[in-house]
Amino acid sequence: MDAADTNGELLRLMQEQGDDLTAPRDVDFFVIFETRAQAEAFAEAATVALGMPAQVSPYEKTDKWQLVLTRHMPPDHALLNSLEKQIAGLARQHGGDADGWGCPQAGEEAGLR
Repeated sequence: MDAADTNGELLRLMQEQGDDLTAPRDVDFFVIFETRAQAEAFAEAATVALGMPAQVSPYEKTDKWQLVLTRHMPPDHALLNSLEKQIAGLARQHGGDADGWGCPQAGEEAGLR
């Protein structure tokens, strides 16, 4: 199943669980890097290219680095697919791998996909 189909399925499940998919919330996009330098270079490029704040941290239980980009938006299928494609392309240019997205249910503080 490709990312677009996966996103559609996840959004369908969210809606079935009572989530209001029209409600904006912080959506986090995750990218994994081998080195901190790669993650920091990507963070700078992504902030400029995508206008999204980025946070770099060690990736739990590995020797890799995780970067989280955040955008306040409703979890819209077309927008998620577009952002994932842009993030994945930019990540590859900096030696990283896109690792999905997560967001809280409308009205909740935390939750991940």
